[in-house]
Amino acid sequence: MIQALVVTVLIDGSLVATSMPATLVSGTIAAPVDPFLQLIARRISVDVEHGRVTFERDGRCLTEALGSRAALTGRSSRSLPIAPYLRDGRVIIPLAATARALGATVTYDARARRVEIQLPAAAPLTTASPARDWTPPPALPAKPTPRPVPSTQAGPTAIPRPRRTPILLQADD
Repeated sequence: MIQALVVTVLIDGSLVATSMPATLVSGTIAAPVDPFLQLIARRISVDVEHGRVTFERDGRCLTEALGSRAALTGRSSRSLPIAPYLRDGRVIIPLAATARALGATVTYDARARRVEIQLPAAAPLTTASPARDWTPPPALPAKPTPRPVPSTQAGPTAIPRPRRTPILLQADD
């Protein structure tokens, strides 16, 4: 029987406390999706009926299948150290491999049995700022206002113009 060792998990420097802790089994850190991956991924889709879990963060997408070590990342696949599985009704995944696939940096201290996950910083929002030496363009000269010119032609009459409608001809059979 393989003994599972409890592992302390820090995400962005904060300790993650849960009723089902992360464990180290055969050199792989296994953890439930809730709450660990909820702190890492922006969006999680769990489809237990079809045995799939999909994680998304900042344009990265990772799909893992229960019982399979193959995971899909976009158009390519990668091998997981352990296959995701169900334990007590919760999906257990390889924490470090999943976090790395979503762009996080993962370090493990074997002596302290502590995993530190550092999430990538979100891309800053860019806003247009005016240049420091910007000056408004010189004012354009005013355009003269057009005025109606009297016309020697007769104005519109009250007689309506005839409509131009196409005439359809029937061909004799």
